[in-house]
Amino acid sequence: AQIQEEIARLQAGQFLTPQQAEAVQAERIFAFFQSQVGRAMKASHELHREAKFSLLSPAEDYHGPELAGERVLLQGVIDCWFVEDETITVVDFKTDRVTETSVEQRAEEYRPQVGAYSRAIERMTGRRVGKRILWFFALNRAYLIEPKEN
Repeated sequence: AQIQEEIARLQAGQFLTPQQAEAVQAERIFAFFQSQVGRAMKASHELHREAKFSLLSPAEDYHGPELAGERVLLQGVIDCWFVEDETITVVDFKTDRVTETSVEQRAEEYRPQVGAYSRAIERMTGRRVGKRILWFFALNRAYLIEPKEN
C-alpha cells in the first residue's frame, strides 16, 4: 500500500507520467525491501539516494595505457549508498531483462560503473566501500560485485 501511495504521490507531483506510473511493478519494489539488502538499507543510520558526484580520474583506468598521464572527468548519480556496521554498501538498481543464465555476464558489464561509484564515495567520505551490489529487478535479487585483484 505504501508503494502504491508513493507512486500516486510521484504522479500527482508530475515526477511520473500516468504511463510511467502504470508501468511501475510495485511487487518488485516490495520484493527489494523484503530482501536482506533492502532491510539493511532501511535499518541504516546513514543513507544516501541519488548522490551526484564529479571525479577526476586517470584516463588509463578506463581507456588503457595509451592514455597514461591523462585525466578524465567522471560525473554521475549513484542510486544508493548506505552504512551498515561502519561498512559502506553501494547499490545500483538495474531494470535489465536478464535471466539466471545472462545475469553474470551483464553484471560484469556494470563492473566499471560500480567501481567508479565506489572510488567517488571513497574520495568523498575518506572511508572504504566494502560492498558493491547490483539489484536486478527482473530476478528480484542482488548480485555482489567483488573487487578485482591487481
